[in-house]
Amino acid sequence: MGSRTGTSDRRKLIHRYMQFVRPYRFMILLILSLGIMQFVVPLVVPMMTKIMIDEVLRGIAGYWTLEKVVLLLAVLNIFAIIVNFIRNWITVKMGQQMMVDIRRQLYQHMQSLSQRFYDTRQVGSIVSRILNDVNGAQNIVGSNVLNMIIDMFLIVFAAGFLFHLNAKLAVLSLWLLPLYYLTFTNMNVRIRYAWRSSHRQMERMSGLLVERIAAMRVVQSFNREQTELQRFNKQADHHYQYTMSAQTLSNTLGRLSQTFSSIGGLIIWFVGGSIVLSGKMTIGELIAFQAYLSQMYGPIQRFSDVNVTIQNSMTNIERIFEVFDVNPEIVNKENPLPLAQCKGDIQFKKVSFTYVTERPITSTTNPNGDPDVVEKFKPAKPFYIIPPKSYSDPLPTIEEKRTALYDISFHARPGEVIALVGPSGAGKSTLINFIPRFYDPDSGEVLLDGVNLKEYDINDVRKNIALVLQDNILFSGTVYENIRYGREEATMDQVVAAAKAANAHDFVMSWDDKYETVLGERGVRLSGGQKQRLAIARALLKDPRILILDEATSALDAESESLVTEALEVLMKNRTTFIIAHRLATVVRADQILVMDDGRIVEHGTHETLLRTKGLYYDLYEKQLKAMRPEELVKFLSASGA
Repeated sequence: MGSRTGTSDRRKLIHRYMQFVRPYRFMILLILSLGIMQFVVPLVVPMMTKIMIDEVLRGIAGYWTLEKVVLLLAVLNIFAIIVNFIRNWITVKMGQQMMVDIRRQLYQHMQSLSQRFYDTRQVGSIVSRILNDVNGAQNIVGSNVLNMIIDMFLIVFAAGFLFHLNAKLAVLSLWLLPLYYLTFTNMNVRIRYAWRSSHRQMERMSGLLVERIAAMRVVQSFNREQTELQRFNKQADHHYQYTMSAQTLSNTLGRLSQTFSSIGGLIIWFVGGSIVLSGKMTIGELIAFQAYLSQMYGPIQRFSDVNVTIQNSMTNIERIFEVFDVNPEIVNKENPLPLAQCKGDIQFKKVSFTYVTERPITSTTNPNGDPDVVEKFKPAKPFYIIPPKSYSDPLPTIEEKRTALYDISFHARPGEVIALVGPSGAGKSTLINFIPRFYDPDSGEVLLDGVNLKEYDINDVRKNIALVLQDNILFSGTVYENIRYGREEATMDQVVAAAKAANAHDFVMSWDDKYETVLGERGVRLSGGQKQRLAIARALLKDPRILILDEATSALDAESESLVTEALEVLMKNRTTFIIAHRLATVVRADQILVMDDGRIVEHGTHETLLRTKGLYYDLYEKQLKAMRPEELVKFLSASGA
């Protein structure tokens, strides 16, 4: 896995997140400005109420009349409605645009990560970061959070009016602020940790769900439905518990804030009422004071509700930056060389490689060591005077190393066919992963046309390479879209020509919608042979200089194998081709055969020379001859020239 930057405290985390927010700073300023305009109404209404009670309703002659007061209040309310509509529309627009931008950047970053990142992660957990976490993170600048900023102004202005009406009563109303501070300080950290537990458990549940749904055929064939349902129920129950814990803490904070506000209001009614009875304050002033007091306490109470969004969003932001902090391993060097004309000359020089993977430490994931359940996060201290720094806390992992290749050296000249054979786990698939730079070697170098692959632009290298695998991935689009996946500018005539060369045209034309037929996800509606021939058509259309065939015919029946092999013969012409195959019948005519075992090339030569040495290749050859049926044996001996 790529290296991680150090964990960041909350302030640094927010600062980093503001990099996403900065392009929208003018929209945010506009939203705040409209919000400030909007809170003119709640500031004016209490004062107009005072005038109504102390002057208008008492019949005291002056500027204000009943009609003027009502007209002003009507105009202010209409103004507030219009401003609120515009402000809400802009806020929603900004939030959605920002969510799209973050998702785009996160997905782009994920595309730049090496295969090592994906080797140890479930698809569901990765998807959860892009969808769920980004959706939650954008709430940090949503309407409620921006309202909180506006509420700060409201508190200041409301406090000013309180001191204007009665300074002593205003000072008395401030005694609750220390209680608010200590309550938020201690509850926030607990709420945030509770949401962190909830999100971690959701990620674990998403990983299991996506994996099992994708493999539902296997689940059903082994009668594991009830077992998998029990695992899902267990994960769902823990997610429910963690989420309810977070919601309960948030609800508790809200009710404590409500209690403090109620107590403060009652105290002011009692003390203020006594002042009114003593003749030192009018009834209108007391009512206006209570209204401004509500406007000062109200935002603080509302903050307890917004706080749920903030703590939840901060957890989402942590999880997003956990991915952004994984640095791409396979990157272009500064000013990479262009690869205008690729000849397909590949040379390995003393290449060695060790897999380094990280996996969660099951024993510390939760008290029972259950890999399906995430441990509930808890604050380090029972009570805080100063808000604690909040750190991103990835689940503990252990690093595992396995050396896959040792001092691999060989030279594949343009147009040659190189076959890789050997027992499972010998390192064959690892070796070919260096050619498209899915990995870089730990030592040694891989040369393309005499130049180290690292010197070239990665995109240029991969444009000249095509892969046909044992289990080729076809997407849920049309046949036409799948074939032209590697060459989007291709015309329908070019797609059809590639399909014909790959022996795929006839079965495609037998379908009602022909090339507009929509394939199921991963091509599940197709036979193995049909999928392989469409994958070959896709590779043919790309017209690569280097071709990689990884067990491309191993899972096919005899008829499909014959059609696919014929298509592969067309595909391999004039291309440097690497073939991984357990069936030696597919490699006997290779220009070079690399026999691998335990990460090393133990034999190297043609079919005939390797048979004469009577080593590992000879043993594999003899075993396959004995296992073949008579008709397969005749075909094999014919292909090998025996």
